[in-house]
Amino acid sequence: MIHYTCDRCKRAINTSHQTRYTVQIDIQPCDDLDESCGEDDIDQLSELNHMLTQIEDDFDSESPATQHRGQYDLCPTCHRQFLENPLGRDAALPLGFSDN
Repeated sequence: MIHYTCDRCKRAINTSHQTRYTVQIDIQPCDDLDESCGEDDIDQLSELNHMLTQIEDDFDSESPATQHRGQYDLCPTCHRQFLENPLGRDAALPLGFSDN
């Protein structure tokens, strides 16, 4: 039997009673001058060719800190929290004023 653990809160996920959610993250550097970053009207074959040649060129030169690929398991509670705040930004802190 496979046992799953939430990668955020470290609680066991019982897949017979709970839904297990997976988050896949793929972080890559994007050069703003590179037209393949975010343009919708680029020919897909030329974009794929450009990506493959760039991967070949950059394979040895990229440091591990610039790219990241991972898959993470989340329990239902952490999944809801992730959807509410996917980047993990701090909630707005209330301002505390003195009684002066």
